[in-house]
Amino acid sequence: MLRIIAGEFKGRKLLAPPGLETRPLPDRIKQSLFDWLGQSCDGWSVADVCAGSGSFGCEAMSRGAKTVHLIECGRHAISIIQGNLRALGSPAGLHLHARQFQQVLPTLSGLDLIFADPPFPWFTDDREALSELLRLAAAALGAKGRLVLRGERSHDLPTLPPGLREAERRFYGRSWVVVLQRMPHAPLPRNEIGSAPQSGRGAP
Repeated sequence: MLRIIAGEFKGRKLLAPPGLETRPLPDRIKQSLFDWLGQSCDGWSVADVCAGSGSFGCEAMSRGAKTVHLIECGRHAISIIQGNLRALGSPAGLHLHARQFQQVLPTLSGLDLIFADPPFPWFTDDREALSELLRLAAAALGAKGRLVLRGERSHDLPTLPPGLREAERRFYGRSWVVVLQRMPHAPLPRNEIGSAPQSGRGAP
């Protein structure tokens, strides 16, 4: 059982999708991430990509995020996320996108924080999907936004898109988590699909 660690919904329990298709983010790693990123997400616009249970995005909303986009296309996970949103009272700023990230990220821009926990097999069997995730996420970030991505030891990311750099990496058992940021003065890339961008405030 997962739970909300801090903020408005502190202590609320969250469900996790059954089976092995998703890798729920353990509470200890989630706590460490928010110690790292900052305890407050006040006013931020956030996307949780390959959201699984939606635990990370729900935590960000509890900590003050203005808008959170939960992006998940797996049928096994969508009903779980819907249940977790109901458990939190269906906050107005918390949005579930039951579609592939390739369809959703191009409609977003100015995000302060993107968290992505892609399926582990992508690191060996679908490097192209990882590259596309990096490219589209980079284009959806605000100028001071951060892309946080979880992976497994012995497997690394593909080549980063232009203008994106690795700021820091930490290891948690078999997992690693990396923070990617824009290079100073790098032009903001543009997504190929545009519609109603969602703006966010620059994260500190």
